Formats: sequence, structure tokens, C-alpha cells
Amino acid sequence: MRNGLLFLGALTALTACYPTSPTNNSAVPTPLPTQTPTPIPWLSSDPLCSGTITRAEWLVCDNKTLNDLHRRLAQEWQTARQYASSERMEVLQDQLYALLSERDACQDVNCIATAYRRYLTVQPPPPKPAWKPKPKPKPKWHPRGPRWHDRGGPDWEPRGGEQSCAAAIGPTGAQHLSHQCDAVTSGPPGMCSVRRSCDTLQTEIEHGCRESYRKPAFCRP
Repeated sequence: MRNGLLFLGALTALTACYPTSPTNNSAVPTPLPTQTPTPIPWLSSDPLCSGTITRAEWLVCDNKTLNDLHRRLAQEWQTARQYASSERMEVLQDQLYALLSERDACQDVNCIATAYRRYLTVQPPPPKPAWKPKPKPKPKWHPRGPRWHDRGGPDWEPRGGEQSCAAAIGPTGAQHLSHQCDAVTSGPPGMCSVRRSCDTLQTEIEHGCRESYRKPAFCRP
């Protein structure tokens, strides 16, 4: 009897050590995501100018030429997507990713403008040069030429028996008229020569006095 009880106790201990129903200890796999990442949105007519933006985006907002190029390309792509096939849509999307990558790597206006123009089908016309008024030509100063009776120049001699002023009133008086003539005229050498007649010198003096702004004392009546 005692041996039977010992056998039953041993059998119970063995059953406790080896359970009849095995336990599944394998790891549970992590479920895969059911959605793909959201694609980059298409260019809008108004460039992004708020929030955290790159230097290139800031330049597009700040520069009128870049702003116009952005709007042109956004409108062109919007029209193309309306009638595009699936293959064409893939090409446009590739161009969008390429533009953004190339543009955001730029650090100046010219680099960004080149990136936009690369994907524009219809290129914008070149800017017209700014109109600059032509400077007015400066008037050329022409010295007053000799009048008809001064054509002889410095070697002028009296004509037709005309007597020189030096011969008519003497060297002193002729020299006095010659100095007055020189003071109010600006003609060529010989205009106020004492070899001219006294009437001619007096005519030159009267004419010079009429045209002079600051008249010498001898011009005043």
C-alpha cells in the first residue's frame, strides 16, 4: 500500500514538470504600414513664404523675377496635369522632385532662376532694357567770325585808298581807339589794328558797346 502511494506521488510530480499542452514562444511579427508617405505637394501659384523655409524659398518670395518664374511654372504644370496620362504624370512628378532638389541647393538669385527656367516649356521673354534719356548735346562754342570788312586778318591793309587811323590822327590817337576796340570786341587779330580807318574802329567800338553786358566807362553817353 505504501509503495502504491509513492508511485502515485512520483507520477504526479512528473506530470507537473512536463505539461501536456505545449506553449507557443515564437515572436509576433510587426505589422507593415498600410499607407505610403505623403508625396510633395505641387507648386502653388503663391510661393511658400511662412514657417520654416529654405534660403531659396525666401529668395523666391523676396525677388520679383523669381516670383514671376515660380508662378509661370506652377500655372504651366497645373494646365499639363489636367490632360496628362499616367506616364506623363510620372514625368511631371519627377520634374517636380528634381526642381525642388536643384532649387533648394541654390544660394543666389541667378542659380534659382536657372533652375526654374530649366523646366519651363515656354520661356519668358528677356527683360527689356531700361529706357535712358539721351543726354542733351552741349552747345559748341563758335567764336564770332570777322565781319565782311574784317576778312583781311592780321595782315589787313586799307583798301581803295582808305587811309589808316594812324595816318589820319597820329599813332597816339589811333592807339587809343585800338585799345577801346579791343576792350569791347573779341574778334580775330587785326580787327582793331591801327592800320584800319578811324571810322571802322569807331564802328567796331559802338557795336561792341551795344553788345557788352558790362560796359566800360567810355561806352556810356
